[in-house]
Amino acid sequence: MITDISIQNFRCFENTSISGFRNVNLITGKNNSGKTALLESLFVANSPRPETIISLKRYRRESPEFEQALPEKSWDSLFFNQDKSKKISIQINEEINQSSRVHMFINNELADSLIEIDESNNASGRIAKRYIDPLLNSKSKRSGLQISVTVNNNTYFEASLLATSKNISILPKNVEFPNIRNVSLILASDLFLNIYLANEYDKARFNNREREVLNGFQIIDPSIQVVESFNIGSPMIYLQKEDKKRFPLSLFGDAINRVAAIILSMVNNHSSILLIDEIENGIHHNNQAKLWRMIFRLSKELNVQIFSTTHSLEMLTAFTNVGLESEFSDLAAHFEMARSFKTDHQIIGIRRDIETLEYSLSHDRGVRGE
Repeated sequence: MITDISIQNFRCFENTSISGFRNVNLITGKNNSGKTALLESLFVANSPRPETIISLKRYRRESPEFEQALPEKSWDSLFFNQDKSKKISIQINEEINQSSRVHMFINNELADSLIEIDESNNASGRIAKRYIDPLLNSKSKRSGLQISVTVNNNTYFEASLLATSKNISILPKNVEFPNIRNVSLILASDLFLNIYLANEYDKARFNNREREVLNGFQIIDPSIQVVESFNIGSPMIYLQKEDKKRFPLSLFGDAINRVAAIILSMVNNHSSILLIDEIENGIHHNNQAKLWRMIFRLSKELNVQIFSTTHSLEMLTAFTNVGLESEFSDLAAHFEMARSFKTDHQIIGIRRDIETLEYSLSHDRGVRGE
């Protein structure tokens, strides 16, 4: 389990350290206080791959056309105040005395080794070639981002991305990516494709976890009695209600889609990390405590660590009430993201255990950046 994180020069974080994470962590704060950026930091730290960086840019709806027009600015949004002269550093520590650190920095010399060359000195006598886009030359604008990872102070691997006027490419390199922990990210606006959810449901069914999916759906609609997947045209989950008629999952609205993604991410990824942005989206306040109770239970049973954000006082209250239940004692922690006057308005994470959170809520003390 991750216990703390230190972030330098990433997104809105100049130099921020947060400690005391538990199994289920709920993050609040004002708009633009770093809640989503904290989830992204955890995503990068646990999946330090070039594909992760590309995914984050797409999650933030950064324009590929802008990147092609100004490739030298492709990485600006990753760096605090767009200052690319300083390295990004994200370090996480775990209970098992393991520490890993991700560094990201600009390296515009990355393309130099990609000019086409011939090599005929290998044992087979064959000519080996390396290619680069013929449109890319020494005068072309380009920008390279290099990623390196250390685990317990030993360099584990390096990988790179190159932005050019054509696209962003992952440079060909034989690297062994570390498998720190499996991590999933569910964004605030995510709606998952039917085919993806159907395939994930089949995985759950194969591992005898389909009942958990039904339980999750019944939080939203108790009349749902049966969950099935059919491959008619393309894979799709169908839900059968009390009237015995089958309906495709896509007809049940965003809340069912979101609950499906959360539950399937947990039951299919034992000993993993799940990041959920704005967990309250689509979930009626009457159902929020039931959802939290299921998340707490699965987190405990499957060793899945949860990090989620919310703006909702009702969702925060439901989280507190469930966290106080004896079955889930010592599993939860709350973090309020704020800017500190003492540290020149740098972002800090104020930690509260569940009892302190309950006291603050009951005495109308602000816990969401008020």
